[in-house]
Amino acid sequence: MKSWALILTLLIVFASVCCDRISRKTYQANVALNGEGPLGIADPPWNGPDAVVLYRTARNGVVCFDAFHSKDLHDRLSGKNGQPVTVEYDTFVEFGKVRGYNVHSVDGMILANGYHVLKGDFAATAGVARAGAGSAGSDDCW
Repeated sequence: MKSWALILTLLIVFASVCCDRISRKTYQANVALNGEGPLGIADPPWNGPDAVVLYRTARNGVVCFDAFHSKDLHDRLSGKNGQPVTVEYDTFVEFGKVRGYNVHSVDGMILANGYHVLKGDFAATAGVARAGAGSAGSDDCW
């Protein structure tokens, strides 16, 4: 009977440690409005009047970015084009690897809480870019 209790306890601990955890990460990212950004990441379709691209340099020299079409976010960041802002991410981790994320907040403006995005235009399109030779993967962003 004790072995079943031990096995059950180990399974619960394993599941809680390794499976589907949400954690929050904070980075500084630059703001690109209306098509101004590095490596062409703010080119179409991210150059419209409500376009916002947040980008940062990560491991191995890649540029990680999140792009939005949101008038509210654009208005909030209109005076910060080209400047850094604080971006918080809710990351979804399985077996020690980030499997997905939402942008929790930008410059103090809450966009999502865990899996729940507050408005449709607060759901980001994510990407990774690299200048020159070499590969770029989303694992380089975390």
